[in-house]
Amino acid sequence: MEFQQDVNNEERTPLEKKTKISGTTPDLQTHGDVDTGWSWIILTACFGNFCLFGCAQYASGIIHSLLLERYGASVYITSWAGSLHVSLISLAGPLSSAISDRYSCRVAIVTGGCMYISGYILTAIAPTVQVAIVTCGVISGIGGGIAYSANTVIISYNFRKRRMLGIGVAHTGIGVGVLVLAPLLQFLRELYGSFGFFLMLAGIFANMITFGMVCFPNSVERITLNKNLNSLPTKERPISSNRLSVCSFFNKYWEVFTNRGIFCLCVANFFYSVSLFVLYLYFPTFIMYRGFTATEAAFFLSISGILNIFGRLGAGILANIQTVNILLLYSTTIVLFGLGTIIYPFIASYFAGHVVYFVVLGFFMGPCNVLTTGASLEFVSVEKIAIAIGLQLGFGGIGATIGPIITGLFLDNGGTYEQAIIIAGSCAVLAAICSGITICFNQHSDNTVLDIPENEGENHNMLKIKDIEIT
Repeated sequence: MEFQQDVNNEERTPLEKKTKISGTTPDLQTHGDVDTGWSWIILTACFGNFCLFGCAQYASGIIHSLLLERYGASVYITSWAGSLHVSLISLAGPLSSAISDRYSCRVAIVTGGCMYISGYILTAIAPTVQVAIVTCGVISGIGGGIAYSANTVIISYNFRKRRMLGIGVAHTGIGVGVLVLAPLLQFLRELYGSFGFFLMLAGIFANMITFGMVCFPNSVERITLNKNLNSLPTKERPISSNRLSVCSFFNKYWEVFTNRGIFCLCVANFFYSVSLFVLYLYFPTFIMYRGFTATEAAFFLSISGILNIFGRLGAGILANIQTVNILLLYSTTIVLFGLGTIIYPFIASYFAGHVVYFVVLGFFMGPCNVLTTGASLEFVSVEKIAIAIGLQLGFGGIGATIGPIITGLFLDNGGTYEQAIIIAGSCAVLAAICSGITICFNQHSDNTVLDIPENEGENHNMLKIKDIEIT
C-alpha cells in the first residue's frame, strides 16, 4: 500500500536509525528505540503537555467568571462553556483513539493543539455566550480530548520496562501545571482583561504543537499503524473487500469493549468521573457554606494540588515494581478516595478536618489516571491500548457530563450539599468495586511488543505479539 510505505519511511528520530525492523523474517527483532534516549525526550514533551492540561483545568474556573462578566448571562447557561471545556477532554477519547490508530499519536497531539488555539482565539471575539460555548467549550474541549489520550498512549509505545514510571512522571505535570501556571493565568486576567486573556491562553497552548512535533512514531507505533491501515478501505480494493475491512475495523473496537476487564474499567471510570467532577464543582460552595472563607477554600484545594504530584509519581513508581498488582493498586487508591469523601461531611466543621480530607484527596485522587494504561494492558496488547484508553475516557466523559447535572437537580429539589458529597463518595466506592472485580479475570503479561511476520508481496499477514528483551 502506498500510504503504508509512507508510514515506514516517515522521518525518524536519531536513535530510531539504529533500529532494525525487518519484514522478511518472523524471528525476534530489535526495537532499539524503546526505553532509550529519544523515549525520554518524548516523555519530557508529554510532561509539558500534561502541564498544559492542568492549566486548562484551572482555567475553566477563570473562563466561567470572565464569560459571566462579559455577557451577563445566567450562571446555568454560562456554566456550559466551562463544563464542556473539561468534560469533552474525556468524551473525545474515542475520537483521539481513531486518529492515533490511523495517523499516529504525533498527529493527534498537534491536531489537539491547533484546536485549542483556534477555540481560544475565536472565544476572544465571540459576540454572544452561545458562540463562546461552541468555541471555548466544544472546539477547545474536543482539542483537549484528542491530545490527552494520545499523550498517554505514546508513552506506552516508547516504554516497556519503565512504562508505569514514565506515565507517573508525565502525569505529575498536571499538578505542576496548576501550581506554576495558575498564578500566571490570574495575572494575565487582571492585566489584559477578557479579550487579551484568551489571546494569551492561545499563545500558551501553542506550546502543545511544539511538544507534539517531537513525538515521532517509533518502531512499535509504526508497526501498529501499518496493521491498522490493513483494516481500512482503499480505492484499490474491491467494494466487497472494503466492506470487510470496515467491519474488521469496527469489530476491533467491539472486541476491546466486550473484553470483560476493559468493560469493567470503563464502568469504573464512569462512576469515578461522576464523583470527581461533582466534588470539584461544589467544593468551594460547600466549604463556604460550612463557614469558611473563599481564601481558605483555595488553600485547601492547593493542598490537594501539591500532594497530587506526589500521589501520581508514587503510583507510577509502585506500579513499575513487578511484584505489585496494578489492578489491586488501582482499586485501592479509588476506594480510599471514596471512603474519605463519605466521611468528609462529618468533619467539615473543623479546619483540621478539611486539611485531613484534602491530604487524602491529594494522595489518592490522581493515581488511577496514572494506572489506567497499566491496568488496561492486563487485558489487551499494546497495539490496542489506544482503543482501550479511548473507551474508558469516553465513559468518564459521560459521567463528567451527567454527574453535575443530576446533582444540580438533586440540590434544587431539597437535597443538601452534605448528601451530595456522600453520594459522590459512594460513586467512587462503586468505581473501586467495578475495577476490583477485574482482579478475578484472566490477565496476560504486558511484557510484549509488536513484531512483523514475513510479508508475501501485497499480502500483509496479521501481526504477531512476541516477547522480547530490551537491551
